[in-house]
Amino acid sequence: MKTREDFEQMVLDTRPDLDRAIEAVAGEAISTALALVERHYEIAAERGGSYTGPVRNRHEAYGIAAEQHSRILKSVNTIKAGVITLLGTLSDPNYNAIDATSSIVNSITDATGVLIRAAAEMKRTLDDLYTAETNAAPGKTPMEALADGDGFQEAEDLPEDPDIDPDTDPDAEDGDNETEDE
Repeated sequence: MKTREDFEQMVLDTRPDLDRAIEAVAGEAISTALALVERHYEIAAERGGSYTGPVRNRHEAYGIAAEQHSRILKSVNTIKAGVITLLGTLSDPNYNAIDATSSIVNSITDATGVLIRAAAEMKRTLDDLYTAETNAAPGKTPMEALADGDGFQEAEDLPEDPDIDPDTDPDAEDGDNETEDE
């Protein structure tokens, strides 16, 4: 009798050849961009630039993802503006639709670069985060350390200043100037 391990999982890819080819080209572009991004960071580190090193935790990963998301939204909004301009040409035959379409092509080309770079940055982030989280020694999370007061010293009480009169002290609270005799 055959067991589950005797069977190989097969996937039938029913996408058109064009879609499969575009996915392959995109994958190659992302791999090339990843190599360029990594080299860029190596050069920045050698020159003492702003590169802070590999991603060390999920908080840094989120910051990178949010930054890439913002860039993507900006480029998508540029495409949207071009489409709205092209829409305006439908009612006005004197308006140049070729310029509007050319603007859309340029915006999409720019957005493609933004998306490829974002994919490369997030792939680098994923690799760094995977390494950081799988090799991390078990311990307290930053929030647990903060809650436990690790690395923090308690403030000492300030000595009372005999020169401060509670009747004229602007920081005095109600009842500070009353004595027990009253």
